[in-house]
Amino acid sequence: MKKNIFSVIITALTVINVVLTAILFFVMVPTFTKTNNLLTQIASAVNVDGDSKGDENYSLKDLETVTVAFDSQQTLNLKIGSDGKTHYALLDGYSLSVYKDADDYKDVSDILTNNQAEITDIIRAVIQSHSSDDISEDVIKKEALEQIQQHLDSKAVKKVMLTNFMYQ
Repeated sequence: MKKNIFSVIITALTVINVVLTAILFFVMVPTFTKTNNLLTQIASAVNVDGDSKGDENYSLKDLETVTVAFDSQQTLNLKIGSDGKTHYALLDGYSLSVYKDADDYKDVSDILTNNQAEITDIIRAVIQSHSSDDISEDVIKKEALEQIQQHLDSKAVKKVMLTNFMYQ
C-alpha cells in the first residue's frame, strides 16, 4: 500500500514539474526573443558591427583598385633584428581594393586618390616597425589594412596589395 502511495506522489510531482517547466518555457522564450531583438537594434544603431554594407560578401567586380606606383623602388630600413645587422625592404608600390557598394565609398575613394602620401606613410611605417625576424608580406598587408581602415574610419578598403615587396 505504501509503495502505491509513493508511486502516486512521485507521478503527481513529475506531472507538476512538467507543467511548471512548460509554463516557464512559454513565459521566458518570448522575453528572450524581445531581448535579442532589442540588442540587435541597439547594435545596429551604435554600429557596433562596423560598416553595414562593408562587411557583406563581395566579389571581385565589386572592388575598385587604387594603384600607387613609386617613381623608383623604395628602400626601407627594417628594425634591427636578433642578429644585430641592418636589414632592408624593397617596394615598388601598392594597390588598395575599395568596396564600391560601401556607404562611404565616394569619400574614401576621394581621400585615397588625393592623399596618397598619407597612405604611403602608413604602409612605410608598418614595414619599418618590423625586423627581419618577424616580417612577412601577409603580416604587413594585414597590419597596413587595419591601420588604413582605422585612419579612414571606414571598412571600405578591403585589401592591400604590395608591388614587388622584398626584404633581406
